[in-house]
Amino acid sequence: MPCSVTGRVMHQGFVLAVVMTVLACFSGQSLAQTAPFDSGAAVPKTETAEAIGIRNGSFIVAPVPFSSPSLGAGLALGGAYLFRADEGANSSTVGFGAFRSDNDSEGYALGWDVNFGNGQWTTSFLFADANLNYDLFVAGLPIPVSQSLQGYSIGFARSVSDQVEIGIGLGYGESNVRLRTGGILPPIFEADSQLKLARLTFDVERDFRDDNFYPTTGSLSTGTLIYGRSVDSGERHYGKAVFATNRYWPVAEDGVLAVRGTVCAASDKAPFFDSCALGGADAFRGYAATEFIGSALLSAQIEYRGRLTKRLGFVAFAGIGGVGDDLGKALGNDLKLAGGIGARIRLSKTFPVDYAIDVSYNDAGESILYISVGQRF
Repeated sequence: MPCSVTGRVMHQGFVLAVVMTVLACFSGQSLAQTAPFDSGAAVPKTETAEAIGIRNGSFIVAPVPFSSPSLGAGLALGGAYLFRADEGANSSTVGFGAFRSDNDSEGYALGWDVNFGNGQWTTSFLFADANLNYDLFVAGLPIPVSQSLQGYSIGFARSVSDQVEIGIGLGYGESNVRLRTGGILPPIFEADSQLKLARLTFDVERDFRDDNFYPTTGSLSTGTLIYGRSVDSGERHYGKAVFATNRYWPVAEDGVLAVRGTVCAASDKAPFFDSCALGGADAFRGYAATEFIGSALLSAQIEYRGRLTKRLGFVAFAGIGGVGDDLGKALGNDLKLAGGIGARIRLSKTFPVDYAIDVSYNDAGESILYISVGQRF
């Protein structure tokens, strides 16, 4: 259940996007960065189900402890019904999820992602409701805020070849942000305190991976174009684009080298939770996703994945990235460095899904613990 926030919410998970709301946290990303607008439940593309038809699926329930720099530690419960609609279709999911963390953040989500028509068509729906407590950063100082989010999205996607899929989505969300200590938000965030937004997305995905959960070779490239508009005031509207590329190489007998590059650009009228955040749009480990937010982002990450046994594995990772008012300033500003190590515990004999425990260290001398399900990218 990782959260790679380009295209549909998660391309690699197996339960619903507790996940848009919850799993963004699992991965350590800002919940606000994606919720509640991105579409769809997470659906594996591997054809592991033997029986065909809705009645021949299987039900999965997964209680998952998590830890993220934004919301702290907590527990999520996700459930999903997985099935194959027809002979040529990929797996489909109908699911739900809920979570609560030790800083009193909580939320739930439910929806579906159904692939049909010999694998050519996908329809998705997601509804989510969350109340989040986290810190925004102004001049490096944390500002404690609470954010309530409620929204839904619906999407349709069409495979134009075995490796390429295009999709369109429409979402609506309401957000309310306030200081936990009372008073008025800093001017930089005041315009985003109460918003009702409609959001149109267009996605393109080019997938040459050998597996959706644990790829060992191939590549995944995704692009998302977003147009958002305030329902209360038509004068506020914005655009956003996110492009990401993942590449995988087998190393020796059981190792995998994975790299990821991300480019994000948003107009200056985008709300802070739909701008470009280090650790948000790019799944970067090492900083809270509400610490460095800008109109543009560039980042690169590398990770080595190894297996000790069929059930136990490990990773070593590093990344560099920056944000700014535009792509030039994002590259020229003070770039942030982080790296770390992690353990992987295989959860399923059917799907190669890992429980992930990562410790990151950044160039400011801080360490952050991430507990999640699935690979980071």
